[in-house]
Order: sequence, then C-alpha cells, then structure tokens
Amino acid sequence: MNISFMTRFAGLILVAGFFYSCGSTQPNIDELVQNNQYERALIQLDEMIERNPDQPELYIQRGEISALLARELNPEERTPLYSDTAEDFNTAEEYGATDAQKSSIDSLRQQLWKDEHNEGLRASEREDDDQYQIAETHFTNAILLRSGAMSSYQNLAIALFNQGKVDEAIESLHTALNFTDDPPVALYEFLGYLYLEKGDPDEASQYYELANKNLADNLNIAFGLINAYIAAGNSEKAAELLEPMVENNPQNADLRNVYGTQLYEITAQIMDDLKIAYQENDSALVEQLQLEAEGIGEQAEIQLVEAYKRDTLNTEYLESLAVFYNNLSGQYFSMLDVAFDSDEKELKEKALTLIDFAIEYYTKLVEADPNNDVYNSKLNVLKNLKQNQSTSGQN
Repeated sequence: MNISFMTRFAGLILVAGFFYSCGSTQPNIDELVQNNQYERALIQLDEMIERNPDQPELYIQRGEISALLARELNPEERTPLYSDTAEDFNTAEEYGATDAQKSSIDSLRQQLWKDEHNEGLRASEREDDDQYQIAETHFTNAILLRSGAMSSYQNLAIALFNQGKVDEAIESLHTALNFTDDPPVALYEFLGYLYLEKGDPDEASQYYELANKNLADNLNIAFGLINAYIAAGNSEKAAELLEPMVENNPQNADLRNVYGTQLYEITAQIMDDLKIAYQENDSALVEQLQLEAEGIGEQAEIQLVEAYKRDTLNTEYLESLAVFYNNLSGQYFSMLDVAFDSDEKELKEKALTLIDFAIEYYTKLVEADPNNDVYNSKLNVLKNLKQNQSTSGQN
C-alpha cells in the first residue's frame, strides 16, 4: 500500500470515528489494521460478533475493514466486499445504532461512494478500449455503497450505453426511479433518448413528455420529443411543438426545414383521406379535405422555401424542396384515378405545376453534384413523366 493511500484513509478514520471502544480486544484490531492485516481483523470481528451479535459498533468496524480490504483489490474484485460493507452498515442500524454511530455510517458511506464514483468518472474520460467497462464496474460498486445515488445510476447508464448495452442502461435508470419521488429532468430525458435509440418511439415520447418542464428553456428535450414523435409517425404533435419554436426562432433554417417536412407529412395523410372520400363519393368531405390539403401544403412549401433562402448552399434544404415537390405532385397524379370528373383537370394542372418545381430543384441538385446517380435518375424520370403527362393531355 502506498503512502498516499494510507494518508487518505487515515483522514477517513479520524473524521468518521473509525474505531469504537471494544474493551481489551480493541488495540489488537487496531494493530492488525495498521499492519494491513485486514483478513485477520475480519476473522477476529467475526468471532466477536458471534459472541455479541447485537453490538452495532462491531458491524460498523467489520464494514469499514471490508471496505479497506476492497480498496486494495482491482475494481471488479471489490464488489463482494462492498456488498459486505453495505450489509454490515444496515445491520448496525437495525441493531439500534446511536445517532453518533449513524452519523459515522453516513459519513463513511458518503466518502466510500465518492471515491468509487469519482474513479468511475475518471475511467470514463480515458481513451482505453475498456474504459467504459471499467467505469461500469466503479459505478456499480458506488451504487452498492449508496443505493440511492442518482448520479451513479445515470453515469452507469452512460457507461452501459457506450458499450452498446441499451437495455441494461434503461434498467439502470428505471432502478434509479425507485429511489426518488422527484426524479431529475435529466433522468427522464436520458430515458427518452435511450428508448429512441432502442427503436421504441412511443416509450421515448412518454419520458420526453415527463421531462418537458419548459421546452423553450431546454432545446435538447424539445428536439428529443420532436424526434420521438417523428419516429412514431406522429407528425401532428411534432408540428405542434415546432410551430412556436419557428415563430420564436425565425432565422433558424433547420427548424423551418423540419417543420416544413412534418407539414408535408400531414398533407400526405390528408391526401390519403381525400382519396377515400372520392371513392365513397362524399362530396362535402372532398371539399373540406381539398381545402385542408391545399392550406397545409402551402404552409409546408413556405417553410421549406424559407429554410432554403437562409442557406442556399445547403443541399439538405435544396433536396427537401425537390422531394417535397416531387412527392406532392405524385399525390395529385394518383388522385386522378379516383377523383370526380369535374376535378380532374384542376388536379392534373396542379400536379404538372408541382413537377415543374421538382424539375427545377432537382436540376439545381444535379448542378451542385453532377455525379450523383440518384439526382440524375430522378431528374430524368421527372422530365419523362412531365412529357408523357403533357402528351396524354393533348390526345
């Protein structure tokens, strides 16, 4: 054992009241500990407890010495000894530990937990191949010493996630929830993120909503919740969150781009309902859905155009516009098979206008990336479709 280690624990002993009076046997245990003979000290304490099982100070001593012995071992070897420490501290309290003894137990728990937890943090910051595995062990040990330590559960979850153990990370956070009636927002936020990573957007939405105290103050939660809604296919809720965010951040092109995309998804849903209304010959519903589709579609177009205006060199925004016009034109063309005869001309004209815009923006994409096979192929398809539809209209 090196000097700094002894110095640190000597301080711990003095602060926490390491040993309690045990009559004539006490100096013997003191001597064993000072000579690092922890196992012999534990054997002697086992014998003393067997003779006097209702003495809290004996359990406190044994727990302390188990912790000292644990500190001499590798992190993964400490776990059973820390379990013994935690059990002995609990037993001491069950046997009627005095207030002073309880205070000492709390101080020891806190110090031992802090040492293990901080070692876990340091291990997480290293760049070794096994850094997160070592961190996981430290945080697991820390939780043994303080079962309600929220920060250890959260950091354990991070270490597990970084090893690809998403289910175990979620389990760690759920365990943490059992120890508090007022969980920190960060815990709910992390659960939302983990469920989203797992591919369960409904659960992710639930926890992001619990974390949602004020989305305006925490954009990470806002974006997490929006992503969860989008992954769950709930474009309406995503758009509801995005609308005020765009109003409050009008220069944010990313927000406008996502908002416009979600408004298109809502438009597409309305168009699907419109096809059904046509098939059911429900003229009143057809008229209502036509207005809704046009209104929300126009809003989607405005947002996507505004996003592109703010950064015309961003191909993501350019592609969003190209895809929007392409997909919406497809929606209108598909409507021709079920639409009333009186509506066909207007629907086709709308579809052709949208194709012109799609061709315009795919042409820009090809100019920006001439070797992109996807862009070139899509542009050729659109030009052929435009020609075929225009020709068919002349027959």
